[in-house]
This record gives sequence, C-alpha cells and structure tokens, in this order.
Amino acid sequence: QHNTYDIEFYGPNTMTGTLYLAALLACERMARYLGEDDVADTYRSVYESGRKKYAELLWNGEYFEQRVLKPGSGLASAPPDPHAPDYPRYQFGKGCLSDHMLGQWFAHVVGLGDVFPDGMPKQAIASVYRHNFQQSLEEHQSVQRVYALNDEAGLLLCTWPIGGRPAYPFPYADEVWTGIEYQVAAELIYQGCVAEGLQMVRAVRSRHDGSKRNPWNEPECGHHYARAMSSWSLLLALSGYHYDAVSGLLRIVPREPSDTFRSFFSAGTAWGVVALTQRDDKLQACFDCLWGSFGFAVLELPFDGRNTVHVTVGGTPVASTFVEGRLRFDPPLVLREGQQLLVQAQ
Repeated sequence: QHNTYDIEFYGPNTMTGTLYLAALLACERMARYLGEDDVADTYRSVYESGRKKYAELLWNGEYFEQRVLKPGSGLASAPPDPHAPDYPRYQFGKGCLSDHMLGQWFAHVVGLGDVFPDGMPKQAIASVYRHNFQQSLEEHQSVQRVYALNDEAGLLLCTWPIGGRPAYPFPYADEVWTGIEYQVAAELIYQGCVAEGLQMVRAVRSRHDGSKRNPWNEPECGHHYARAMSSWSLLLALSGYHYDAVSGLLRIVPREPSDTFRSFFSAGTAWGVVALTQRDDKLQACFDCLWGSFGFAVLELPFDGRNTVHVTVGGTPVASTFVEGRLRFDPPLVLREGQQLLVQAQ
C-alpha cells in the first residue's frame, strides 16, 4: 500500500485500513440515500467483516499494529532488510504509528462516528498521545529532517513502546510533522481527550511563534505544506459542529464547557458566525448567516434539560417542536444571507 511516507506498507495496517472502513461506511450511507438498499447492505457486510478482521489481526490491547508480510509471500515484493532477510524494509510492524487512526479522524470529520467498536479508537489515539507525544526532544535523536528539537515538544511519527523496531523502519519515523500533530489533536478532542489535544496544538504553535519559526509556514516536504490544513478539523472538533444536508441536521455542541462560545461555521452553500451564551438555566444561540443560504429540519444544541424554547428569524417567531432534546422544523427552516436565527431556551 503506497502511502504518504513515500514507500509501500506490506501487510494489513489501520493507517490505510481505517480509510477503507470509513469509505465503506460513506458508500453505505450514500447508497441508502439513493434508495439502493441492496448495494448498501453489501457495503455494510464488507465493513463489518473488515473491521472484525482488522481487530483480530492487529489489535494488541492498546493500539493497532501492522502485520508485516514477508518478502516472497506473493503480495510483498519489497527488498528485504539485510539484518532480517524475512522482513521487508521500511515497515513499522509493532510500532505505534501516529497516523494509524487516520481514517477514524476522517470518519469523525464527516460525521460517520467510530469505525471500531468497544472504545478501541479512543484507546488507540490515547496510546499515540502517551507514547509518541514528547514534552521535550532533548533526548530524542533524528538523523533525518529536524522540524522540532531541543526542549521543544512534538509528536513523533512512530515509536516502538513494546520493542520490535526494525533495523530499517519507514523513512521519517523519527520526524515531527505538524499536519499529523493537528490530525491527532483533533481526533483526541473528538474522543473526549480535550486537554491532551489542546496541549498538542499549543506545542505546534509555540514552535512557530514568529521568533524561532514563521507562524504562517509549517514546512514538511516543502514550505507551506498542505497537510497542515488538517488544523481546520480542530474547529469542527472543538465546536462540535456538523451539518448534514441530506438528513437536514445542524448540530453545534461545543466540547469545552464555557459560558460564552463564538465560532465561524460553513454549510456548503452558506457561511456565517454562531454564538452561544449559557448562564444559570438559560441558553441563547445566535446564528448570523453572512453569505448564501442553507436549510435544515433538525437543530441540535447543548439544551441540557432546558425544554422551553423560543425561536425567531429576524425577530419573527418561527414554529418548531422540541423532541428528545432536538428542535424540529416542518417545513425545514431556510436561513438566508443577512438573516439572524435566535434560539432561547430555559
């Protein structure tokens, strides 16, 4: 499996495997929307089989390993490691790969949920933080490119906490990449590990503080490298924002408790600003549509037991029903450029 480390991984692993599982879930959902339930059932069946097999083969109780295929096995054609002739070069094997929940992160960004059961994704990403995030790199050795050093904190691409580091691990294993740091930080936040995720973000930004490095340029294999745009997912994770145009769901449930919250939001055909205020037993949510228009039939906010709700658009009351902690609009509510949606609950 060719990958971002400029080599091939030989054998099952969850870096590419979670992308596959998330893609199957996405295809199932699209097929059901199109009314192709037989096709959707096939995607679901393959997904269930796949996630079970990945868990059986790769889960070590803490994180997912790589099952390395030997050279000559029919699938692996890599040159062998001269120190271990039955082992191809540039693998990670028993290592804890920071990227090994990549597809799980994508699944959360697009609203698909966990791709593995029984809390495995949370355990896995917590293991990445525990083993790979270094508070100081003074004791760390990297003979490749150095993007973080000395007393700086950073996330290593891979470590081998239970041993088994290959003589020739995959290139870049000892490096620190901001694009993966942001991805892992966002997944930590999605899994409820908010403090750990924010600690990782602070480490990145403190390294690029304008005195040591350019705050507007986070290089990897080049300047202004695109992977750092994974930082956008931090906004989605922290705000708890999700918009599903198919189901008509608009959700914003911030993961950090706060009396006041304000954030940018985008909804495909519109964007604007949302502000939440919570004091005592009252909640106020204000959506300002600054461009475009978008519709939704269900609105989910941190109501937290508040069930007396008043809704207006531009000061005009809007009919809604409050069912199981969600506001429902029939017909769907359309918010247009220049309009303000105000929700008050107590």
